[in-house]
Amino acid sequence: MDSRLILAIALAFGFLLFYQQVVLKRLYPPPAHKAPATVKASPGGTPQTGPGAEAAARAATSALPSAAVPAAAVRTVEVETNLYDAQFTTAGGRLKSFKLKRYHQTAAPNSPYYQMVRALPGERLPLGLVVDTASGQSWDDRSLIYGTSSPDYLKAVHGHPATLTLAGRTADGLSITKSFTFRDSSYVFDVSAAVAGPKPSRIGLTLNQPLAQLPGYRDYPEVQALVGGKALTEMEKALRKGVVPVEGKITYAGFGDRYFLTAVLPGETTPATLAMGFAGGEANVRLLFSGQDRLSAAFYLGPKEVDVLEAVNPQLSRAIDFGWTGWFALPFLRGLKLIHRLTPNWGVDIILFTVLLRLLMLPLSIKSQRSMIRLQRLQPQVQRIRDKFKDDTERLNREMMDLYKRNHVNPLGGCLPTAIQFPIFIGLYEALLNTAELRHAPFALWIRDLSAPDCFPVSWMPRLPLMSCRGIPVLVLMMGLSTYVQQWMSPAAPDPTQQRMMMLMPIMFTVLLVNFPAGLSLYYFASNVLGIIQQFILNREFKQAVPVSV
Repeated sequence: MDSRLILAIALAFGFLLFYQQVVLKRLYPPPAHKAPATVKASPGGTPQTGPGAEAAARAATSALPSAAVPAAAVRTVEVETNLYDAQFTTAGGRLKSFKLKRYHQTAAPNSPYYQMVRALPGERLPLGLVVDTASGQSWDDRSLIYGTSSPDYLKAVHGHPATLTLAGRTADGLSITKSFTFRDSSYVFDVSAAVAGPKPSRIGLTLNQPLAQLPGYRDYPEVQALVGGKALTEMEKALRKGVVPVEGKITYAGFGDRYFLTAVLPGETTPATLAMGFAGGEANVRLLFSGQDRLSAAFYLGPKEVDVLEAVNPQLSRAIDFGWTGWFALPFLRGLKLIHRLTPNWGVDIILFTVLLRLLMLPLSIKSQRSMIRLQRLQPQVQRIRDKFKDDTERLNREMMDLYKRNHVNPLGGCLPTAIQFPIFIGLYEALLNTAELRHAPFALWIRDLSAPDCFPVSWMPRLPLMSCRGIPVLVLMMGLSTYVQQWMSPAAPDPTQQRMMMLMPIMFTVLLVNFPAGLSLYYFASNVLGIIQQFILNREFKQAVPVSV
């Protein structure tokens, strides 16, 4: 293998390690969620920044005149479906709680259902109605106490949706109606709202959520949207500085983290305005529609599972953040899901998927390994040519190429499988890390979550460097050991420097994968085992001396 390629590989892994441990952890630590002056609402709903912005935002968005209603009039309505338990409060007509029945907070036994609503105490709950008046004022319905004729408990069953209708009237006689329709076996419910009275200049929905890092591997919530066919993401740092509103056809907009999505899917065909900001420790998203006094939309709260998202809207799967690797990470994920129909264990699926990949690459891999073995056996002849023509570079290169041609050897033939492994490695990394299907998916023994770093728990041990828990990364160490064995069995590079570089690869992989998902370590360990078997067979094939042309 060319020494420049080895150096490039080493530098690439070194950069990844540096970026993971220094840039992400040290230069950009999770921010302390204080309540800085950040964003305020201006006339027309455009976020602004500056001193006193938070106070201004509260004043602007609490300007809804409402009749004095006793606190006892506030009710909570519970909605149950096959997939979730939700709670709505009549104070502002907001979503108070949304728990997913098929997902849990942690991988621990008896962990509570996963809560999608993460509002800070005293802050706004999602699904507020915001209205821009013709005079340029902007307010929402936070202070309005709605009335409803619905019972305190609603249940959607198959073929019979449940509907919650809320109605309120402000002190100046403005009538506001909100309606929510829930269907069983769907993470989507419909939202509609109407304002009766002076026609507003704009009407819209608001979502609020803190963006604090969630438990798990680098799980940072962010604003996610698809506007005019272009995916948009904004994290807390940018929102604090101020983000210019965007206009266009909005497919979805809301908040997404690594595994779950909270998003509005507008039903309007007219363009809308997406305004984003940050105030009171929370990010806020507003979808505003001009020249309307009513709106309708779908609201999705659920997992980032490809099939589930695409069943709602084919474009909604773009909320899964595969980065630049999406064009091959998504096929890997679909392949894993296809194999999962045969076995109930995602760890077994990863192993079977690894076998399938190795089989597909087998002809190329065998050809490459044979070329490397032949190249190694030509080293005595190569060295003689180098000694003979050391002062004539042109003649040296010509004689070397003639030697390789006579023996049907490609000196770069061993590099191709290594190069192919990199996109597979990165694609699988994104596929295993960014899908809700593998969240808390167990494999065997101590591996209870394939989406989390491997860690055999040992409570009395101090936390090792780079480790996220107290324990031993057994699977990662097995992967590193198998990488070493495979390198030891492979034909040695002619250059001693290259040999040392190749033997450092197992250490580099072990350090790099110690905080990566266990599913990725399982894939690489399985691939190494298959590679060792293949190398053993090929080494036996070349055990007997094979004549070479000199």
